[in-house]
Amino acid sequence: MQKKFRVGCWGVVVALSALMAGCGAGNDGDGTSSAAVETPPTQTAATAEPALIASRVQTSEGAAVDVDPFKDRPAAGGPTPHQVLLSPLPAGSTDQLKSAPAIFGIARRIGVARAVTETASIAATSAALGWSPTEDGGQSTALRFSSPGAKGVRLGLRVESLPPGTMVRFYGDAGDKMYEISAHEILTVIQRNLDAGDSSDDARTYWSFNLGGEALTIEILLPQKARTQDVRIAVPVLSHVSIDVRKSATIEKVGEAGSCNADVSCTTQYDNVSKSVALMDFVKDGANYVCTGTLLNDRMSTGTPYFLSANHCIPNQTVASTLYTLWFYRSASCNSTQVSPSVAAMTSGATLLYAASATDTSFMRLNSQPPAGALFAGSSPFGLGSYDQIYGVHHPHGDLQKYSVGTYMGTANCSTTGCVSSSQSNAGFLAVLWSQGVTESGSSGSGLFQRLNGNDYLVGQLLGGNSACSNRGGTDVYGRFDLAFNASLQQWLNVPSTTQRTAVYRFYNKTTDTHFYTSSVQERDLVITKLRNYSYEGPAFFAFGAQADGTSPVHRFFNTRNGTHFYTINDQERAQVQASLPWYQYEGVTWYANTSPVGTATPMYRFYRPQAQTHFYTINASERDIVQQTLPQYQYEGVAYFGWTGP
Repeated sequence: MQKKFRVGCWGVVVALSALMAGCGAGNDGDGTSSAAVETPPTQTAATAEPALIASRVQTSEGAAVDVDPFKDRPAAGGPTPHQVLLSPLPAGSTDQLKSAPAIFGIARRIGVARAVTETASIAATSAALGWSPTEDGGQSTALRFSSPGAKGVRLGLRVESLPPGTMVRFYGDAGDKMYEISAHEILTVIQRNLDAGDSSDDARTYWSFNLGGEALTIEILLPQKARTQDVRIAVPVLSHVSIDVRKSATIEKVGEAGSCNADVSCTTQYDNVSKSVALMDFVKDGANYVCTGTLLNDRMSTGTPYFLSANHCIPNQTVASTLYTLWFYRSASCNSTQVSPSVAAMTSGATLLYAASATDTSFMRLNSQPPAGALFAGSSPFGLGSYDQIYGVHHPHGDLQKYSVGTYMGTANCSTTGCVSSSQSNAGFLAVLWSQGVTESGSSGSGLFQRLNGNDYLVGQLLGGNSACSNRGGTDVYGRFDLAFNASLQQWLNVPSTTQRTAVYRFYNKTTDTHFYTSSVQERDLVITKLRNYSYEGPAFFAFGAQADGTSPVHRFFNTRNGTHFYTINDQERAQVQASLPWYQYEGVTWYANTSPVGTATPMYRFYRPQAQTHFYTINASERDIVQQTLPQYQYEGVAYFGWTGP
């Protein structure tokens, strides 16, 4: 966020109507960043007239609960890890992370990038991997990375190839939990970055979750028939995190928020807004940063986890993929340094939908559902009026939630050197003067709200300013939500259609070396609970649960001879299977997809394995290539139909 700030004379306030002229006027034009972002689905082309969007609370009944990636760590039996020990950082080299002032348009840095020479290349990493057999007939290996003095470590896992069915685990030295993710999910993250137009090594890097401590172990488990030479990975960099924002015992090391900040737990007035605000942790160029973001509702309250922050925090898809968020990260009681026991983490990153520097907007869709009790905040596509009362909830210095209350002073134009007041209808920012609290580094991206008829509506997100406990009269500026909404966000937030896509979940059967797909949350959870030979691999793709315009039914069969399933969108193929293969039991329509590449629909690639008489399906082009290059027993059959990579 900005703390080096130049302003014009805010005493001359621009006269504004209750509905600012910027509503419907102007757009981000050439201010839109060059980062490739996802285009809106075709069914959102028609939008309603702009209107206030009300908030809604996430309930456990209102949305599918995602599968928890944190598993109990086995007491024994894992592979002995190869040790990768980095030298200690020079004394004092991370002190500036706590004390350095914020810089214009730069997020709060809490960690530094460290090169890892020993595993910098695929060849070097392969030489370090010592494989050992597992109880289920597969093979496993592990690497332990230690960065002395770190409060946490995030590993940059660069992936060229991981065999289907592979599972990857991360765990610290002392923790009783491990973070488990499938190779399929890792490849999905990488493909999302590539699809956004990033072909760099950073795009092919998966960043692990911070589990705390100065060491982190990565364990790789291969299924029975996978070859170790097909594991082509490297760990050329890690992020040495110097400030653990997750533990109450280290709150003082965050560089606590200034004493003039107001604890959100000391009032009930901002309880609802507080539940929509999350602390963001992400990686850029190998270094770790924190900002603040807000969960937003859409017009139809679909439960799609739209998330708003600042463009200077999340400028592109590759950075969005590294994001994890902490929810309900607030004090347990008024002015307490103890973290609320309800704190919850989301670790699966986000899909960048829109990025614009002209309003410092980064608009995303989280890749998993927020925790129960989170609030999808309301928003206003209309401008503010002169001297309107406004407020915000945020994480200054990455600390526990604070709130600020103040007055809207007028619009501004901002550049990399500062901001000046402006009466132009397309001036991209809102100027704010605080009467209670301030904002600080780490507050970047947090929402600015106004209250109308007792309800809270977001109107902007924080670029920065020069307010501080030592400068209570300083001005802060927020990117105008109304301009971003009219330029693009309405294509997601103001959609009248209630037709929604749903996740299709994927499993790997370790016994048959095949995959199973289901769009039913109940069936997903039943398989996880009852069928131990199935490894859950996360969402495979998205499809419609009911018929939508232009979609066709995908039919599901059960092969009673080998216990596998077959899926087809082709009615002629369905009829042929029913007529000539009686051992295939027809189980009906399982979801709806497209037979042609319409809008954002993505090819679903189909393979056939003659010896086993089974099929494999993937929407991931990287995984398609890995199968073609490393698994000759699979015959490529082309595009089966078209699905989607998101809801």
